[in-house]
Amino acid sequence: MRIGVTGAKGFIGTHLHSALKEQGAVVTLPRRKGLSGKQELKRFVADTDLFFHLGGVNRDTDEEIINGNIIGTAQLLESILNDGKPSARLVFASSSQVYTLANSKSPIRETGKANPETVYGVSKQSAENLIRNSGIPFVILRMSNVYGPGCRPNYNSVVATLCHRAIKGLPLVINGDGQQCRDFIYVEDVVRAFMLAGFESVKGSAKIFNVSSGRMISLKQIVKQICRFHKNTKVEFLMDKKNSETSYSCDSSKFSRKYGWQPWVSLAKGIEQTLSYFRGRK
Repeated sequence: MRIGVTGAKGFIGTHLHSALKEQGAVVTLPRRKGLSGKQELKRFVADTDLFFHLGGVNRDTDEEIINGNIIGTAQLLESILNDGKPSARLVFASSSQVYTLANSKSPIRETGKANPETVYGVSKQSAENLIRNSGIPFVILRMSNVYGPGCRPNYNSVVATLCHRAIKGLPLVINGDGQQCRDFIYVEDVVRAFMLAGFESVKGSAKIFNVSSGRMISLKQIVKQICRFHKNTKVEFLMDKKNSETSYSCDSSKFSRKYGWQPWVSLAKGIEQTLSYFRGRK
């Protein structure tokens, strides 16, 4: 089996690429500024059976986000349809940011209203629509906040930022009282979800799934775990700043039922591993 991965050098892509090496020949699409060339894409899609599409832009100008996530996806799909195998399948890394995010005690299900509030969320929703209309068999995984070894501070996750600061001996600075919550999931659990979506056949037509912990975890809980594993870490709560971030979580029970998946890595273990990663880079 020939497996194609976009975004193989990114945070999640690096972990997935390592896991895929035992499954067959893995080819990657080199990341570069701007859009991929037609010949480059043609070589990438030729004779490829399964695509994991993780490539895109997370934080940049609106133009770069649109180019990377919408136009880049459109180019990939066009190349698969024109130059790829008719039987090719695709697994796409989407985001919980496609939803309308509002403070809620109930985790968001896949039936929740998709009305993104950011350009990034809009770009992911648009990419989803392109994939759904392409005719290529697909599975879309809407991930919550992924963290773990390899994540970049001030880019991938607030967990990465706080762990990095702790190892550097800097105080953990929290806007507000730290009660604002997110749904955090460890990268190894996400990679298992991608592997199942790519290689396990399941009955039914459901193709869009949340991949999340299903729990609302506060920044205060994150800080507590960091201080547990890295002693003498100072914490600063900026009480003059409001908890402006929306607290939410996502319901992954649909994916669990279809694929028998559950997140295995606890918050404590995940943060311990993330701290160890940053210690190794000190």
